[in-house]
Amino acid sequence: MKRAFRATATGVALTITGGVVVALAVFGVFGAHGAVPRTGPLSVHAGLNDPSGAVVRRDGLFTAKGGRSQLGAAVSGAMIGPLSPVAVRSSDGNIVAYNTWQELRTVDEEQSFSKQGIPDGDVLGTPSLRVHDDAGKDFLLARGAYSAAWRQDGAIAFVKGTDPNFRAGRSYTGQVVVQGDVHGPEVAWTSELAHYVVYAWAGDRLLFYRIGFGEKLELLVADGPGHIRSLTDGSAIAVSPDETRIAVLSQDATNVRVLDVATGSELSWLDVTTATPPLTWLAYSGSWVGDHIVAPASAGLAVLHVGPRSLELEQVLSLDHAQFPVGVQQPRFVDDAGNEIAASADIPPAKGGAGVSFLLRCDRIARTCERGEPAPAKDWLRLVDDAGAADEGGH
Repeated sequence: MKRAFRATATGVALTITGGVVVALAVFGVFGAHGAVPRTGPLSVHAGLNDPSGAVVRRDGLFTAKGGRSQLGAAVSGAMIGPLSPVAVRSSDGNIVAYNTWQELRTVDEEQSFSKQGIPDGDVLGTPSLRVHDDAGKDFLLARGAYSAAWRQDGAIAFVKGTDPNFRAGRSYTGQVVVQGDVHGPEVAWTSELAHYVVYAWAGDRLLFYRIGFGEKLELLVADGPGHIRSLTDGSAIAVSPDETRIAVLSQDATNVRVLDVATGSELSWLDVTTATPPLTWLAYSGSWVGDHIVAPASAGLAVLHVGPRSLELEQVLSLDHAQFPVGVQQPRFVDDAGNEIAASADIPPAKGGAGVSFLLRCDRIARTCERGEPAPAKDWLRLVDDAGAADEGGH
């Protein structure tokens, strides 16, 4: 199963296929008040040995030093695509929560359900969330659940489906729930059934999506159980390191705003189509460290400089579209200076071949990237998101 993603739009579509979505990697920033890193092309070459953090692939959890732990099920981002991490580590660093998918019926992505004899309502699969601790213990957190986010105190939020099974022709509705810890009771934070995806915590406030008709994204914030308000139409790029602000993207993927999470007030704004150099679009799910944000962009990647009341495009790094035909996603800063970023890049199937994924680690100052060995796209090769990373904002 695959979560389809269009980099030129903020919508997300649930489609059942055998492949994967996209994701990527690359850079950070230098001080905009001194020497500014240059805009230009990125040079990508093989030879990545250190992915700068833990990685999940199929049913394995790998450390940066090459150690492997067996997971209880294969990882999958089928229900979330790039809206939420496939795997995320708790703030104390001891537990990894990860998304899984149990396929109950094989589906040919090239044919409609009707041509395959699949009527509306047929069960296609079941999403679940599992947790894996440093002692090697692995257990089911919730069946019919997906998209996890850890709070600093160890509480975990996720979406719990009304029906645990994903059915053909049906919207997967549920509630956003929070547990005080992995063994605690579920407390519903929403009261209305809808198609939700949990994004991240901003302090004690929970950020999550409601996906509506035509895959329209609405970013919501919960101040507590039952206290839900709309933050904006569109998607999230990143939460600030102090968890008080969030960079959001308009539905047409051309305007970036920085909002105060507590009040929803706009602090700064940027139209990337009129920036220098101009961009056609930006995409969601980037990273924020210090006063810099990195996000996927039409050219490859864009680095923004954030001031108290200002937002400017500092650097654009372009990727070879012949090498990366669907662009990049989910860049993550991996150093406090914001000069390096690591992530995964998915290459779609071509000429009857299977899709593949790579890990990338890029230096935005030198404008170079190291690429790891390819893995089948169905293995969902992804970096583990670190909820407790020092000086880094959410996603």
